[in-house]
Amino acid sequence: MLKQQLRRHLAQITSETDLIRWFDPLDLHPLPDTPEIVVEFPHAYFAQWFESEIKDSFEKQISLFLGPGYVLRYRSRSGPSFSDRNEAPEITASNIDFPFGHEYTFEQFFTNQKNLFPLVTAREMAKNREAKFNPLVIQGEPGTGKTHLLRCMANEISKQLDKNFIFLGSLDDLAGLYENGPRDNPLPVRGSLAAYHCFFLDDLHRLEDSPLLARELLSLFNFFQDSRRLMAFTSATPVSACESIPPALKTRLEGGLMVQLSKPDLDVRLKFIQDHCQRKKIPLSKSQMLTLAQRHYDFRGLHGLLNKFQAFRELLKRDISEAIFENILGRGLEEQTPKATTQGILEQVARRFNLEVKVILGNKRLKEVVLARQLAMYLCREELGLSYPALGKLFGGKDHSTVLHSVKKIKKAQLDSIDMKNMVLLLRKSCRQG
Repeated sequence: MLKQQLRRHLAQITSETDLIRWFDPLDLHPLPDTPEIVVEFPHAYFAQWFESEIKDSFEKQISLFLGPGYVLRYRSRSGPSFSDRNEAPEITASNIDFPFGHEYTFEQFFTNQKNLFPLVTAREMAKNREAKFNPLVIQGEPGTGKTHLLRCMANEISKQLDKNFIFLGSLDDLAGLYENGPRDNPLPVRGSLAAYHCFFLDDLHRLEDSPLLARELLSLFNFFQDSRRLMAFTSATPVSACESIPPALKTRLEGGLMVQLSKPDLDVRLKFIQDHCQRKKIPLSKSQMLTLAQRHYDFRGLHGLLNKFQAFRELLKRDISEAIFENILGRGLEEQTPKATTQGILEQVARRFNLEVKVILGNKRLKEVVLARQLAMYLCREELGLSYPALGKLFGGKDHSTVLHSVKKIKKAQLDSIDMKNMVLLLRKSCRQG
C-alpha cells in the first residue's frame, strides 16, 4: 500500500521510464509501531548505484510525502528476513526530516564544471563528516549559492546526527545570542555553543560589525578545531581581503580549505529556472525562460523573480502573457540595478545640509556637520555595503570605532524619530536616482 501511494506521488515529477528503472525494483517495509521504513534493494550492485545516483532525491521526495519524524533503513534482498530486526544487516540509516529546508539538497545545487569543486567538496565533507580539511570556507559574490551549500551540508549531516547538535546561522544570529546573554560575561553563551558537534556560520565578511564577536569566534574556532568537529563558513569577500578579521583568526581560516564560487553561467541559470518552473508549475515558455536567464546573473535575483511569477499565477489565476512577463521582469531589473555611488551620496547629503562635500569629509565638529557626516557614512554603508575600515579611509582616515558609532547612531535615530526616518528615506531615494 505504501509503495503504491508513494509511486503516485513520484509520478507527478518523475517519468514512467525512470520509475520502472529505479523505483519498481525496490521493496518498502514499514516496521510495525515505529517511524522506521526498510528500503530493500534487489542486490548489492543496485544498492551501490542507488546510493550514488538516486538516494538524495528519493529521500527528499519521501520526506515531502510522509512528513517529519521518519527514518529509512537500507539493505539488500539477500540476508535474513525482517522478522528479526536485530539480525537484518543494514547498509545505512537516514533521518529524512530535512530540518534546514527541503529545497536545500545537493541535487538542487545547479552547476557546471566551473563550480564543481566547491559542490563536491561540501558534499563529501558533509556525507563523511570529514574534519581532515577543517574548516571549509566558501567564498563568492552574493547570489552564487554560498548559503545554499551551507544548508545542504547541514541537511545531509542531520540524516545521521540530531539537528540540535548542528549550529547553522548567520553572523547576525550569532551576535544575537551574545546580545541576549549575560552582559559582560560571554562564557555561558560560549559554553552552549561548545555543545554543538558541527558549526556552520554564514556571512563571515560582516565580522567587522563586532570586535567582541571576533574575539569570541576565535575562541570557538580553537575549541572546534581541537575537538576535530566540522566547521564551515561563507564569505562574500575573500578572507585575505577582510581587514576586520583578526590576524590570528585569519591564519586559522586560511589553514583550512578555501573554495571559490563563481557566478553561474547561462546554462546553469537556465537549468535552475527550468527546474523551478517545473516544481512550482510556473507556465513560462522556453523563450521566456531563456530571456530570464540572459538578463539575470545570480540565483538570488532569479529566485525572487520566479516567486513573483508564481504569486501572479496563483493569486490572480491568469496566464503570464508576454506583456505581463516584460512588466514583471522590467521591475525586477529596476530593483536589482544599484544606482547609488559614493560621490552621489556625498553630493546629496551636502545639498540637503547646504554644505560642501569637502566639509563633510573633513574634521569640523559643528553639530550640523557631524550629523551630515554620520548620515553620509550610514548611507555609504547601507547602499554600497562599504566596510567600516573602507569608510574610515573615505572620510579622512577616521577610526573604525568612530564609523561604527556613526552608523549605529543613525540606525537608532530612525527608531526614535519619524523625522529622521523620513529624511533617510528621502536621501536614499535621491541617492539612487542621482
